Amino acid sequence: MRYPLAGRKTVERLTKGSGILAGVAGLARALSKRALIPAALPLAIGWGLLALGRTLGDAYVEIEDGTLHVKLGAFFDETIPLTAIERVAGSSWSLLGGLGVRSNLKDMVAVSTTVGPVAEITFKETHSLAVLPKIWRIDAKRLIVSPENLSEFIEELRAELGQGEDDD
Repeated sequence: MRYPLAGRKTVERLTKGSGILAGVAGLARALSKRALIPAALPLAIGWGLLALGRTLGDAYVEIEDGTLHVKLGAFFDETIPLTAIERVAGSSWSLLGGLGVRSNLKDMVAVSTTVGPVAEITFKETHSLAVLPKIWRIDAKRLIVSPENLSEFIEELRAELGQGEDDD
């Protein structure tokens, strides 16, 4: 079953809003100085952030065919076999951790689009996960995700893993 990431619409709005503001502010500044050529950079940044906001529309966690698929637009797209997962438990994520794809640079990757309750997935062995696609991967022991129906997601994943609620 597919579980959209909670808070993805808020992250999209923030990214799109930042794109519009960056483009307008940069263009206004460049035009006020009558520098038309430098106006291209803020416009490019603004349109880039708008495009980034659109790519977040595909943000979900999916349990299907013996795998866990986690996707956050163009930033994170990993498929993990359920046999690699040791357990899943509820946890919490604070704003200090940030939103999007985050890491503690040691053994954890978080794909979170909201603060508050999240699911913490622990692997049997380290699993290579992308922090920056095609650039930087981390050998993670834990993955944190923020699906909308958290309790339903945890319940389904535990059932797929053959775990009960008491296996925490």
